[in-house]
Amino acid sequence: MLALVTVPRFALAKGGQSPEDAAAQRDQIEAGLAQDPRAAVASLRSAGEELGDPELFLLAAERARDEAQSSRDAALALEAESLALVAQDIGSYLADDTNYSATDWRPVTRDRASELAGEAGSLATQAHTLAEEIEAERAAAAAAAERARLEALTEDKPKRELKPGTGLIAGGSAALVLGAGGIGLLGAGIAMGQANQREAESLNLPDELARLEELDRKGATANTLAYVGGVVAGVGVAVGVALIVVGVKKRKAAGPQEQASVHMSGWFDNDGGGLALRGSF
Repeated sequence: MLALVTVPRFALAKGGQSPEDAAAQRDQIEAGLAQDPRAAVASLRSAGEELGDPELFLLAAERARDEAQSSRDAALALEAESLALVAQDIGSYLADDTNYSATDWRPVTRDRASELAGEAGSLATQAHTLAEEIEAERAAAAAAAERARLEALTEDKPKRELKPGTGLIAGGSAALVLGAGGIGLLGAGIAMGQANQREAESLNLPDELARLEELDRKGATANTLAYVGGVVAGVGVAVGVALIVVGVKKRKAAGPQEQASVHMSGWFDNDGGGLALRGSF
């Protein structure tokens, strides 16, 4: 931040001011300052602008920096920087021998002006750094708050409760699917056996005895498939139906709003068989 004052307007004003008079005025001003830090900063700034006293600007900058430090107010820290730069500008002007000799406006001694310019420059740097630190803290806090908000949304998302009997109905449905697979095997085995039987009856024996033996082996395989399929179908359907019945009863016991339904249909012909399920859980 650059100070905009090159030649302080107070140096061009009519009427002089000695370091002693300025010190007395500062004592009166400080004695009447409000307890509120921000109000005190405003009063010091106003008095500094009226009297052209760099010490008042420096005091205002110090109080603004301290309050910004405790309240973590970045805007106030930047105001402290601005006040310090004004104090530095006036101090630098009066620290020059030529300027000091050319005016009777001397709120501080020349030696103090040089010292004050250095203090004000250091304070301006501190205030600027403080403002950056506060802004970084705010950005980090905002990012942390956003992460926490997103995590809370994830954690608070209501989990869907399973309706009563859902596990039993789902398990029964799975068992019925297994039973349907068994029905398919049963149908396939029977169909294969019937096809082999028809071909065997059409053979010209004993010329096609070898083919008859092959068909006999295939028939045995078909019988095995039919047997296994029948067992799997029987167990799957029996267990599945039992589980679904119990699950549906539990669902009904929970109330009419928790009703579930399962519809089962099957088919069986010379080409095979199957089982179809349809329901709402």
